[in-house]
Amino acid sequence: QPSSPAAQEVLSLQDVFVPIETVQPGSVGPLTVSQKDNMQIVLHFARDHAPGRPDVHVMVVSITSSATEPIQSIVFQAAVPKVMRVKLQPPSATDLPAYNPILPQAAITQVMLLANPNKVPVRLKYKLSYMCNDQQRTAVGEVSNFPNL
Repeated sequence: QPSSPAAQEVLSLQDVFVPIETVQPGSVGPLTVSQKDNMQIVLHFARDHAPGRPDVHVMVVSITSSATEPIQSIVFQAAVPKVMRVKLQPPSATDLPAYNPILPQAAITQVMLLANPNKVPVRLKYKLSYMCNDQQRTAVGEVSNFPNL
């Protein structure tokens, strides 16, 4: 019986780091992941793979708030199936000021690396937790319309 091709091993992302200043926008447009409770999460896809790792896609997570009160202790988490790996680099900040339509909108940016050597369709689950008006809030979901990179 014919054997199926062996799946490529997913290498660790522990030693991979991409400075956000080096990330250039790619041809795939931004993807709005979530827009709930005045919080918006958008994924921006980079033009290039991680240096030396053609299996690693580079993305930037952008989190903004249109809430009239400040948002604190923002934490974005991501998970993928075992056939791939995801790594979130440290965020640019963890707090967002109250939205003011006169000022440029503040954003938290965070580089996200995704290793997908077997090029399987990406299923990305996320969790966003934050404090607003001294209340802990959480938003969870799954990105089902992930583009083929």
